Amino acid sequence: MGLRLQMLMVLVMMVSLQGWLPLGCMEEERIALLHLKDALNYPNGTSLPSWIKGDAHCCSWELIQCNSSSSSSRGRVTMLDLGSVRNQELGDWYLNASLFLPFQQLNTLSLSDNRIAGFVEQKGSYEQQRLSNLEHLDLGLNHFDNNILSFVEGFSSLKSLYLGYNKLKGLINLKESLSSLEDLDLSGNNINKLGASRGPSNLSALKLENITTYESSFQLLQSL
Repeated sequence: MGLRLQMLMVLVMMVSLQGWLPLGCMEEERIALLHLKDALNYPNGTSLPSWIKGDAHCCSWELIQCNSSSSSSRGRVTMLDLGSVRNQELGDWYLNASLFLPFQQLNTLSLSDNRIAGFVEQKGSYEQQRLSNLEHLDLGLNHFDNNILSFVEGFSSLKSLYLGYNKLKGLINLKESLSSLEDLDLSGNNINKLGASRGPSNLSALKLENITTYESSFQLLQSL
């Protein structure tokens, strides 16, 4: 009985420890995070110092949130808040979108204010494995042009999209593929027309602060 009691006590302690021990994310995602850190710091940045190669508890790293439930998704990265991470002095750059493929449960992604001029995609792989759970995407305060619109169209689960203060101009055509979109921010861009005749049917909030138009604001809104 004494040995059984000791074994039971050890088991109880192991179960209880899971509640406060640092949560380790999936190995595939930990490696992807380190690749992402390298990309954000290229060629000589020093951002994200807590993202350490030898640390298995990547869910405790800064600017990351993981699924902490007891389901099969436990340890999966659900949020990456990487706004203003890249050193502005490194200049404009293009981010490899395929770096995000391992994050299958990613729900919220912020890449704002990082001087990103566009995304580079690996042909074939990325189109087939879009982030199906991504609902909130913040790409504001970067240097994206209108090509970013065709990129975000593949995220059919998006509910909020922030593209404020980029380099969008002219006609902005909202496609029906963004069927789940509820909140859209296009502030601070050079837009003169919005096309949405077959656009997102669930859109309930549209932000257009500090828009530079070639025509009147009324004509811009009338184009909807």
